[in-house]
Amino acid sequence: MASDRLLDGGSVADLGRQWRALISADCIRYPVHALYKGRSVLDAASVASHLCGKWYVVSAGVGLVSSERSVPAYECTVAEGSPLASQLTRLKATARDWWNEITVDESRPLARLIAANPTLLALPSSYLEMVYDDLDSISVESAEGLRIFTSKVGVQKLPSHIVQCAMPYDDRLESLAGYAGTRSDFAQRAMLHFVRSLGGEKLSMNEARESVSSALDCLPWPVRSRGVRKTDDEIKAVLKEQWANYSGRSTLLLRYLRDDAKISCEQRRFSRIWQSLVKELHE
Repeated sequence: MASDRLLDGGSVADLGRQWRALISADCIRYPVHALYKGRSVLDAASVASHLCGKWYVVSAGVGLVSSERSVPAYECTVAEGSPLASQLTRLKATARDWWNEITVDESRPLARLIAANPTLLALPSSYLEMVYDDLDSISVESAEGLRIFTSKVGVQKLPSHIVQCAMPYDDRLESLAGYAGTRSDFAQRAMLHFVRSLGGEKLSMNEARESVSSALDCLPWPVRSRGVRKTDDEIKAVLKEQWANYSGRSTLLLRYLRDDAKISCEQRRFSRIWQSLVKELHE
């Protein structure tokens, strides 16, 4: 199920109603832990297991869901160039508006989860932007039990009163054996290091920040190589070859393209190629 099946609507509420109807109509469901793949999920699950806790997914398609919940297999992202992002732009709406719409019946689910339990939150900048209003409703008291893992760009997407909750990880994490990886799983790798190597969940806010800074201080900054350039047809051929491995999911295929195949591809261009391939495979 993909968000490109959404019809043009007059408002975000219209799109939300259509999406919920599509989700509800799909009777084939899978546990979240079986549906989501990749290192980021494996690392999050490893942290939860280490702490004997639960883990959740922040999803642009189904909101905040626990790993045990069953959901339809879906393709829904607010990433630039995606069908949903284009619809939101047309409506002069944002990813924040979409999150507020798909969680309208739950009312700030992320903030309520954080208020009820000490929470480790690992998200990229685009998702922090999406859940901004939810996070903005967190009280100062609840924020004491929150630790956030994201990039430096992600820190800039946080409400000002919880910026101090962001642990000061940066690209020097790549220099630590066992913790190097791709951009897409940086937040989860940082969280895993925080728990397994630092025991950071036992520390106060200031102690945790100091511990992270100390761990990174003597490490070198990595030198990143640029991705190779390919034509549209060459990229389409790579995507077609990997299609079954990633169930055709655009977000996973883009990460494969950039992080594993080391191919340079701008988001809007990728979306155009991916949509062209979807049509081709369904003809």
